[in-house]
Amino acid sequence: MTSINNLKQDHKNARKRTEQSAELIKESLQRYGAARSIVIDENNRILAGNGTVEGAKAAGIQNVRVIETDGDEIIAIRRTGLSEDEKVGLALADNRTSDLSEWDQEMLRRLSDEHDLSPWFAEEDLAELIPSEDLEELDEAQAKQDDASKLSDRFGIAPFTVLNAREGWWQERKRQWLGLGIQSEVGRKGNLLGMSETMLEPDEKTRELKKLMKEAGTLVSSIQLLPGYYEKKKEGLSDDQIVEEYLASGSKQAGTSIFDPVLAELSYRWFSPENGIILDPFAGGSVRGIVAAKTNRQYIGCDLRQEQIDANRDQAAAITPDNPPVWHCTDSRNIDRVCKGVQADMIFSCPPYADLEVYSDDPKDLSTLPYNDFVESYREIIAKACSLLKPDSFACFVVGDVRDKKGNYYNFVGDTIQAFIDAGLTYYNEAILVTPVGTLPLRAGRTFAATRKLGKTHQNVLVFLKGDARKAVARCGECDFGDIDPADEFGDVMDPEDNNADS
Repeated sequence: MTSINNLKQDHKNARKRTEQSAELIKESLQRYGAARSIVIDENNRILAGNGTVEGAKAAGIQNVRVIETDGDEIIAIRRTGLSEDEKVGLALADNRTSDLSEWDQEMLRRLSDEHDLSPWFAEEDLAELIPSEDLEELDEAQAKQDDASKLSDRFGIAPFTVLNAREGWWQERKRQWLGLGIQSEVGRKGNLLGMSETMLEPDEKTRELKKLMKEAGTLVSSIQLLPGYYEKKKEGLSDDQIVEEYLASGSKQAGTSIFDPVLAELSYRWFSPENGIILDPFAGGSVRGIVAAKTNRQYIGCDLRQEQIDANRDQAAAITPDNPPVWHCTDSRNIDRVCKGVQADMIFSCPPYADLEVYSDDPKDLSTLPYNDFVESYREIIAKACSLLKPDSFACFVVGDVRDKKGNYYNFVGDTIQAFIDAGLTYYNEAILVTPVGTLPLRAGRTFAATRKLGKTHQNVLVFLKGDARKAVARCGECDFGDIDPADEFGDVMDPEDNNADS
């Protein structure tokens, strides 16, 4: 036996007790008595149970029974005299006190300098608990850096969980990308979204919508994205004339979704290394392949339709002949065989949103399948694609939930997340992509009044991790948009002699 006052607190204890946890330990000891062991060394230094000893002192417990052991046996405390309720309460209190304690960051930093902590802490967990620099110095340095250069200057857009595709920088960047000649809708049928003729034809309602949007100041960026906009401006046409000409053309492509090239660029620069391989199991149009090539990545995509592959290759030959993307015409369920030996640095794709857009009448086309069959094949493709992804790499899918025939959501986003988790990856990031409203104001009012369904104007950007986060980030390298010359990607799209070049 020895006195509790002979025990010495551990000067290297990295666990801090909060006021709440200390009070709970004391209360538990007072209510149930002592019921767990502590660990001390030859000099009575407490190696485990510092909080228990402090709580025992506060509860008035003075005696300590010491049992010496070399670690070859488990020391069990047989606690007698407890009712069933007391046994449950003791067990819960024992677990809860640990939850309420905190890590001492400064002590962990010191211990990490002196000892190997890897057996007990994953590298990414330790990085969160002990920042690599002194917190005050880091905050001061970051504040100075932010004063000199905004987050958007460093990363293209602030890396927050809301990405706003409506803002000026985004729309200007998008216009530059499309100015290269990207026409992702070529090779696809028009109006895949099944929009009403009111949305597609230049009738009075459409013209009125155009007028209202322009009066609200929200149409300018959309006008600039119309095919041939700048060529028509050089010909002397006004914005009104360009819009009227486009509407009069009766183009049906307006009802077909087109992938945003700016989102592709951001995703590549943030989550893949330069010169890395991008694997896209649901290639669709040309956008993701061309943007990958222009940002010095190697792109490999799979799509079921030969006409889409041909259209993509034609555009790539004209836009990026020195680094042509690779498109395979194949059922994506065969991606493990078609791309055998590929070691991708990133998976990036935008899968079919179930049957929201039906791309063909081919029975192998996932968009033709009932949802349960669709998800089964979808999961198979994701698992096979992930098997081709290098360790310590990211995968990113852009998805949005869709409704069934009864108007209820399928939970497609959740099914996507689960598919990647089941493929061995971890769910790492989510961002909401806020998309331009387009014709939504014309459609949303009647729909909401009749069904109370909200007009959908966002997509989900889901990022997954295979392996170690810090190693994956290191593989991606620096991400600094501030040093990028737009001419590297866009060439002479912006004519410096053109008065519109600075607008």
